Amino acid sequence: MGRKVVIGSVRAAALSGAFFLAAGAIPLFGEIAMLLAPAPILIFAVGRTGANLRALCTVLLAALLVSALGATFAGGNPGLMVGGRYLATFGIATIVMTWMIGLRRPFELVLVAAAGAMCTAAAVVALVAAGGPVPLLKAVQTLLTEMMVQGQEGYRALGIPNPMPPGEQAATVDSMIRILPALIAISAAVSVMFNLRLFWRWAGKQRLSYPLFGDLLRWSAPEWLIWGLIASGFGMLAPIAAVRDVAVNAFLCFGVIYLCQGLAIMAFYFQALAVPGVVRAIIYFVVLGYPFVAAVGYPFAAVGYFVVPVLVCLAGVFDMWIDFRRLKPPSQEAGNYGDFL
Repeated sequence: MGRKVVIGSVRAAALSGAFFLAAGAIPLFGEIAMLLAPAPILIFAVGRTGANLRALCTVLLAALLVSALGATFAGGNPGLMVGGRYLATFGIATIVMTWMIGLRRPFELVLVAAAGAMCTAAAVVALVAAGGPVPLLKAVQTLLTEMMVQGQEGYRALGIPNPMPPGEQAATVDSMIRILPALIAISAAVSVMFNLRLFWRWAGKQRLSYPLFGDLLRWSAPEWLIWGLIASGFGMLAPIAAVRDVAVNAFLCFGVIYLCQGLAIMAFYFQALAVPGVVRAIIYFVVLGYPFVAAVGYPFAAVGYFVVPVLVCLAGVFDMWIDFRRLKPPSQEAGNYGDFL
């Protein structure tokens, strides 16, 4: 590597490490910044000579920087532990994204591979660090309880009463633990998607010789995916608790995919009708942001807050038959019938 490459690698590693450590130093906004930890390395490495080697070396350098500063900015945790978390999450995701893009894969495959590797590695590291499934479960229960209490205290500070009976808190935590695998997988996929989009807008169009993203306004899930949604829906009725838990998590993941298709339908008509940006932002917040913000303080009523996202998801599901955007060519049968009218 030349001097310019080394300087670029150090800069990208420092930015990536800073984004990762921001979660422990800056409330709320730091956690949002942490999701963008892979972006500096992707922008530095992807589409250039020796992209995989660049990404690998920069990720390792970022892990070293995170380990050195982890005890200061990550709540006093041992530095090596913090660096290991970086490697097992955003580090491995960055390496997989760089490798998959080098193979000229579409963004859907890049997203699935990177998010899957990220979740698998993070689960293994969490199990090893906790000392087994049981201690890990107890730690997760404690963390979720603390987060719920903090959310309720925040609402009370704003003068909003908390109608949730204390006895329901344990049941709510248990319900959240049941769907935690789906929530982690969805969060990983969202992080990967954000980083891919940021890379594409910043440098991808100039460096890549193939379109990583097509026209997202016309994006649709593969038609065969509906069978996964149907199977997981029936699986939630299984008499075995473990099967029901797996089915619930799978159903949520499939549902988010069709939610994305519903959002693509919304964006398609926003563009067609020239809806102002402010109005679009408000609608997107009602669909995506408000349900999660409200559910933090009142988790017992979370189902009611997700009515609008569910309707958008249903639009994505029925788009396979209704074709809201008229993307499918007219069927031959319809043309033949027209000859007799």
